[in-house]
Amino acid sequence: MATVLRKLFRRKKQPPLVCSVKLNMDDDHHHQHTAACFMDFEPLAIVELFQSQGCQACPPAIPGILEGANNPNLQLLSFNVTLFDHLGWKDTLAAPQWDSRQRAYLRRWARNSLFTPMVVANGVADGSGAGGKEAVGEIISRARNTAKSMDWHIYVDANDTDVRIDSDKDQIESHDILVVVFDAKSEKIKVAKGPNKGKKMEHRNVVKDIMKIGEWVGGTIVVPLPMARSAMQPELGAVVIVQAPQGGAIVGAAKL
Repeated sequence: MATVLRKLFRRKKQPPLVCSVKLNMDDDHHHQHTAACFMDFEPLAIVELFQSQGCQACPPAIPGILEGANNPNLQLLSFNVTLFDHLGWKDTLAAPQWDSRQRAYLRRWARNSLFTPMVVANGVADGSGAGGKEAVGEIISRARNTAKSMDWHIYVDANDTDVRIDSDKDQIESHDILVVVFDAKSEKIKVAKGPNKGKKMEHRNVVKDIMKIGEWVGGTIVVPLPMARSAMQPELGAVVIVQAPQGGAIVGAAKL
């Protein structure tokens, strides 16, 4: 298995291309391949957006960040934090546990200040994302380069009931296996008070819950999901991530 995984993941060439066709066109026998239907295929990267409805920098930056994270090879997860709740408007989606998640990254990196918007890719690279699609792409590129520098490989897959992790790393420090559940629809919320009074802010893939379902310490493991994916509410999305604890790197992920 280790040899097979090394062959699968040791790629010095550009990532392969896949032909992407919309779901409602998969029975179109007259489909013609064009440059528009081909896209790069890479391992799923997790893009976390920490934002606040009371942050003045968020309304102008968020549209570009959402555009930059709009890619099938990326999974955007939005976390609203309470950082600016004291400025007259209490963020309607914020939760203290998301404050803790953001702070865990900053403590890991020995930072001494908080900011929003904050974009974190795979738990290893960050920035404000204020430069829009290009800035988000640069953050993701740094994260992918970090992953490529590892001397071991990991593959995460999931079906309706289980998560399977395969790796040629036989032993490693314990990593959390997490299921992240989010609201898969986009929502615009009008801020009634505070610095952003009267502005409508778009929220996409707002995280509802994070559940730890196991630990990975290397090698191959199969872990049952807490509930079948097909039993989840249709408006919810979910992704499984394998992450070092306390704000560590996300080493693998798979959409559910």
